[in-house]
Amino acid sequence: MERASKKKVFSSLDSIGIEKDHLTVTQFEELRKFARKKSLKLLRGSVEQLRSVKDDDEISLIRKAVSITDTVFSKVLGMIKPGVLESDIAAEISYFHRKFGAEKEAFDTIIASGERSALPHGRASSRKIGMNEFLTLDFGCIYEGYHSDMTRTVCVGKPNEEMKKIYTIVSDAQKNALDVIAAAKTARSIDAVARGHIASKGFGHYFGHSLGHGVGLEIHESLRLASTNKEKLRQGNVVTVEPGIYLPKKFGVRIEDIVVVRNEGCENLTTSPKELIVV
Repeated sequence: MERASKKKVFSSLDSIGIEKDHLTVTQFEELRKFARKKSLKLLRGSVEQLRSVKDDDEISLIRKAVSITDTVFSKVLGMIKPGVLESDIAAEISYFHRKFGAEKEAFDTIIASGERSALPHGRASSRKIGMNEFLTLDFGCIYEGYHSDMTRTVCVGKPNEEMKKIYTIVSDAQKNALDVIAAAKTARSIDAVARGHIASKGFGHYFGHSLGHGVGLEIHESLRLASTNKEKLRQGNVVTVEPGIYLPKKFGVRIEDIVVVRNEGCENLTTSPKELIVV
């Protein structure tokens, strides 16, 4: 747009909304040259709130992204064994995502084995996967601009009783949350269901992050399923549900699905199995 045209357009407006979290100082100064100062209104989260409700076309694209990630999980399961590097598993995930139609990874793949599985954000390292230990895989892809996000924790070798106990607690916490998700429920009430179950088993201090987050054109969007969020869920919200327990210097367990909020419940887009997989 020509300078004169910009000035004419901006001067005719009563107000101009600006997403202050996404505007550089240079861009702001450029806008201020053409618009009256009183017409500039700094906004936060307005567009994100609109984007938090997905239409059918958007849900279809997210569904496709999730299906690609489900397929990739089934492929890499056969490659997990003692002695394989975490980074090798991450590389295979990247390859298969592209092979099955994704544009690229949604984020840096998390592959964390043994004690490293107690790190909620343990990116793939050069550590060799050991025997009789947990391996957490958190990964996703981008398909036509929309993201997927999934976490599964598998056992390499034989799990001990403590490992099986923790896995069951996390699995039940997720199931309980999935059972109560529906439009008009508050985000914090959903978080409380999963968090309350984990706390009732004595592991509340080991679940330090929120239950979930919105997914769409970005990997983290509104709305957050968090203990501090009083927002109500709306039909068309697409969110992750990912409780976890992380025991320092031992192991961690996280299970994550992506769901679409409906008026009478939720639709789970993730189809990968959630029973404890032993490889």
